[in-house]
Amino acid sequence: MMNMSWSDIPETIQPYKEKILITATPSLEMTLVSDDNLALWQSKVGGAPYVPVNHQYPIDSNSIPLKLLAQINFSEIPLHPDLPATGILQFFIGGDDLYGANFEKGQQQNGFRVLFFDDVILDKTQLQQDFSSYLTQFKDEEYYSPISGQYRIEFKPVVQYISVDDFSFGQKVLAVEQLYDFEEQFEGEDFYEEWLEPYCEKFSANGHRLMGYPFFTQSDPREYEKNIQDYVLLLQIDSDASEGNDIMWGDVGVGNFFIHPDDLKKRDFSKVLYNWDCS
Repeated sequence: MMNMSWSDIPETIQPYKEKILITATPSLEMTLVSDDNLALWQSKVGGAPYVPVNHQYPIDSNSIPLKLLAQINFSEIPLHPDLPATGILQFFIGGDDLYGANFEKGQQQNGFRVLFFDDVILDKTQLQQDFSSYLTQFKDEEYYSPISGQYRIEFKPVVQYISVDDFSFGQKVLAVEQLYDFEEQFEGEDFYEEWLEPYCEKFSANGHRLMGYPFFTQSDPREYEKNIQDYVLLLQIDSDASEGNDIMWGDVGVGNFFIHPDDLKKRDFSKVLYNWDCS
């Protein structure tokens, strides 16, 4: 998206160029590469987490261990204006059939956990290293997980523009309450073929990313809850079968975590919203 040429944008979208440009925001796209040889403190998706010896391994409300979905070591990523320069941020999810999500109370961290370590220990002897008891439980056929394996993360800074999946797209770009209200005003023959599909092709939001705009296979959970409409995307982990990767949210879905900008500034991750959906 960084080097996108507006001359390639379909004519039907060109009149909205200025409104689209206003939505520009920095995002870090993430490419995952299978790697079994990562240090406990390195950025990763899946695998063994960073857990100091004096810290309890995260468990759910039923004392069942949570599984590491993603770990971000901020000292390893390109600088982002809204993210810390140092520290480790972790996302653990549960092993029930909803992967620890509570769709009624998405901020209630009973079945998932988001942890932040400001000071990072780089001494293995001061970190938990034996996760065999947890691995045994993860392999139980009653323990569900969208992720298998451990992956190194390659980060790429990009400028991202608002996705059609974002609940505020209609208001910010089309001056309508909701995206599909625009279909009634569209003067072309086919709204989907002439407007919506070309926009999605040029301004895709799928894939793995830190910050930016989200992608959904269903709908934006922020749309009908005013108390979370100021929340922004913190992390997105998509289904991924590329290059032998094995991440699958239900039926080719996507997982998202959202945070209020003020909480992010305070490094308070206690009210993060966790959501995932599938087609």
